[in-house]
Amino acid sequence: MDKNMILAKKYGRAIYELACEQNCIEQTEEELSLIISAIKENKDLQTLLYHPLLAKDVKKETIKELFASKVQPIVLQFCYVVIDKGRTSDLDAMVDVYTDLAHHGMGIEEAVVTSAFPLTKQQAETLKEKLAELTGKKIIMKEKVDTALIGGFTVQMGDRLIDGSIARQLETLRSQMMKRD
Repeated sequence: MDKNMILAKKYGRAIYELACEQNCIEQTEEELSLIISAIKENKDLQTLLYHPLLAKDVKKETIKELFASKVQPIVLQFCYVVIDKGRTSDLDAMVDVYTDLAHHGMGIEEAVVTSAFPLTKQQAETLKEKLAELTGKKIIMKEKVDTALIGGFTVQMGDRLIDGSIARQLETLRSQMMKRD
């Protein structure tokens, strides 16, 4: 594991522990996501925050002006610490660590569902219910489309993969036929 990831875990865990103490895990997640989204969507903000020679006070003042009215003090203070330590380029990874910890703490599991065609609302709801039954957790589902699957879907939850794709079934059939020859 590289140094940046070790630091991202340290910072992510620190903000998570603060959010637990202040009983604002969900709100903190939403606010951190808001900041990350704003940074990702605004090239000028990225340039300003990631510039190595720009004064840290300028960066902190910019964060304060943009987000002070939208986020709670612990989120603002967290951003200030990240800026002071020169770690703004790792902020995204820190928020990912925080989100994983928060979801685990709140009994939420993220499922990435990849299907050959977009799922209907009914299919998505049914799958979400089945996954909740299977895991005993609340499911946050992210959907992707990959026509290479031909049909069916795959579900990725953490390190678990459920593969019900036609492409996988065809590959299994092909390997079985190759063994017989």
